[in-house]
Amino acid sequence: MEDYLGFIEFFVVLLFAGAWAILEWQGRRLDRAKAEREAKSQTETPAA
Repeated sequence: MEDYLGFIEFFVVLLFAGAWAILEWQGRRLDRAKAEREAKSQTETPAA
């Protein structure tokens, strides 16, 4: 049983790290999209 606990712990840590990486990737993608939308809206509206 002790042997399996090491594998379970390893996979839990691996899944946590993978989920974190996916969230970071999605956050950066959304930040880029938001920056593009903001840049586009600034170029469409003339400065007063």
